[in-house]
Amino acid sequence: MSRQSRSCVAPPVLLAALLWMAPASLAGQTWTPPRTPDGQPDIQGIWAGGPGSANAGHSLEEGCCEPEHNRMQGRGANRIGLPQQVIIDPPNGRVPFQPWAEAKRREHLVNLYTPTEVQHVEPEDRCSLQGVPRSNLRGPMQILQIPGHVVIMYEWVHAYRVIPVDGRPHAPAGAATWQGDSRGRWEGNTLVVEATNFRADPVGYNKQPWIDSHGVFYTDALRVVERWTLVDANTIDYEATIEDPNVFTQPWTIAFGIVRDENFEFFEEACWEGVTLSNLLDTGRAAVREGQLGIHTHEAP
Repeated sequence: MSRQSRSCVAPPVLLAALLWMAPASLAGQTWTPPRTPDGQPDIQGIWAGGPGSANAGHSLEEGCCEPEHNRMQGRGANRIGLPQQVIIDPPNGRVPFQPWAEAKRREHLVNLYTPTEVQHVEPEDRCSLQGVPRSNLRGPMQILQIPGHVVIMYEWVHAYRVIPVDGRPHAPAGAATWQGDSRGRWEGNTLVVEATNFRADPVGYNKQPWIDSHGVFYTDALRVVERWTLVDANTIDYEATIEDPNVFTQPWTIAFGIVRDENFEFFEEACWEGVTLSNLLDTGRAAVREGQLGIHTHEAP
């Protein structure tokens, strides 16, 4: 291809890439959504969390990496979670762990293969709250709006978030919770939410929610900035930047679309900690006794 023909093709390709990578700034702000009585863009309704899966947060690193990592994360024909790569920064799709944290995550995957203690079992399998941003990857959610607040209700274990958008400060530092403390503001059609004040183990053990089922953990230094952009009547472009200087070498960002699902009705999510725990532990302990050690994968036996 000549230099001249490349210059003719490049602009549309570049524009398409920019629209895909930054829909909030280019596409979402050109559509005029309905408004609530207090002037917020109306994003109320039932939405299907996560891109294309009821449990899309199983591994956020789907879509990348070397053979062993692919095997650990469930790539290829046996993938069970994401239909697309959602980590957009860094571009390689990897969680930017510090070396000690990468080793800890690998330890989590080894323990998941043969769990012998309660803390070896993935928090979701113990019916825990999922925290931020993972709640948005785990099944349906309902968004409600009242003056000065956005409320998100999740079907999974009846979790909810009440997000003030009236400019009030964060709660005191001593009020940490599994879901964190969220404060929001509107920038055009985009709801920007900062979540801080997360309760967490200082060493990353399994007494807290994870960011996905494959051991991506955090400490109480976690900060998540979400951007919920209503781009049309039935689509929200979701983006979350995750930072924890104790665990990661840099902030990292996930992005995916959330679609409206008005045909869905919330049902009772009957999940409690003991529902699968004893079977998982019995199986793991038996495997250890028989010397069947390994690492958690989704590779066919």
